[in-house]
Amino acid sequence: MKAEGGGVSVALKHGGDLSAASEVFGIPKDQWIDLSTGISPWSWPVPEVPESVWKALPDACDGLEEAAANYYGCDPGILLAVSGSQYALQHIPFHIDRGRVAIPIRGYAEHRAAWLNAGHEVVDYKNAAQLVQLIAGHDVQHAVVINPNNPTGEMVGCQQLMAMQQQLHSAGGWMIVDEAFVDTSPGNSLVSECPQSGLVVLRSVGKFFGLAGLRLGFIMAPSILLQALAKDLPPWHISHPARWVGKQALADTAWHQVQQQRLKSEANIWRQILSEHFPELRLSVSPLFVSGVGEAGYCERLYQVLGQCGVLVRLFDDINGQRMLRFGLPAEKDLSKVMAVLKQLVTEPLLIGEQTLAGERIS
Repeated sequence: MKAEGGGVSVALKHGGDLSAASEVFGIPKDQWIDLSTGISPWSWPVPEVPESVWKALPDACDGLEEAAANYYGCDPGILLAVSGSQYALQHIPFHIDRGRVAIPIRGYAEHRAAWLNAGHEVVDYKNAAQLVQLIAGHDVQHAVVINPNNPTGEMVGCQQLMAMQQQLHSAGGWMIVDEAFVDTSPGNSLVSECPQSGLVVLRSVGKFFGLAGLRLGFIMAPSILLQALAKDLPPWHISHPARWVGKQALADTAWHQVQQQRLKSEANIWRQILSEHFPELRLSVSPLFVSGVGEAGYCERLYQVLGQCGVLVRLFDDINGQRMLRFGLPAEKDLSKVMAVLKQLVTEPLLIGEQTLAGERIS
C-alpha cells in the first residue's frame, strides 16, 4: 500500500502572510486588514488554560478523541488526531499505491505538492462534472476532493461523491475528501461513511472555530491506514494546550449553532456587498469566504489597489486568462474601514501605471 518517496518539496504561497505583504506594499503589519484566508473572524472564546495543562505532557486519554467523535458523528476508533489537516494531507500520499490522482486545478495547492512529492501523477479537473468523467473513463486511480472547495466554493453532494468513491474502490483506488470548510453544512460530510474501504476524510479545527493557531485536525480512515500513519507520529505531536482547548471547543454545541448561522448570514451579506462594488467579478459564496473570477489583468489590479489601501486578499494564478480573488469575511471591527476602501474604489478609482481599476486607458 505504501509508495516510496518521489519528488522535491516546493514552498507554496498561502493567505495570511502579512510579513510579505508589509514588505511589498510598505505598510506595517499592524495596519493591515487581512481578508486573505478562509479562517473565521469570530473565534471560539478560549477560556484561561489551567496551569496544570501547561506543566504536564499531553495525555492521550484526555477525552479529545471522544469529543471529536461526538462532534463529527462517528466512532472514536476511526479517527486519528493530528497537528492540523495539513499534516494529514502531506503524509497520506506516501501510504497510497502510486498512480494517477485527480486533483482540482483550483484548490488548496498543498494537496498537489504532496501527491507529486510522493511520486504520483497529477491529473487536473475543473469541477465535479469533469471528475465524474475521469473516474468513469478509468483515467485516474485516486481522487482528491475538497468539499466545499477552497477557493471555488463548489460543494459536491454525498450521494455523488460516494458513487465516485465506489468506482475508484472497485479498482483498488482511494478517495481523499478534505472537509476543512464543511462545518457550516455538516449534512454534507462523508464522516458517516467511514471507515468505508478506500475512503479518507480530513477535518480541521482551524477554519470554522477560528483557531488556526491551534494546529489541530483529524483523519477518518480505515484502520490499516490510520495505524500506518500513527507509526509516523512523534511523541506528543499535539501540545497539551491544543488538546485541552480542542476538547472544550468541540463540545460547545450551543456555540456551534450560533457560529453556523452567523457565518452563513455574514457570507451572504458580504457577497452582496462585493457584487455591488465589483460587478466585473463572477462571485461564488461559501460560509467562510467569497471568491470572484475575472479577467486576469483586472484581478491583478484590484489586488494591487486593495493592497495599497492595507487590505489583503488572496490572488490565485492565471488559468486561461482568468484569475480568482478570495475575500475572507471581515471582522466587525474592520468592517467600517473595509467599506470606506470599497467606496473609495468606486468613487475615486486609484491608478496603477497607465490604467484605472476599470481598465480604461489614461490618455
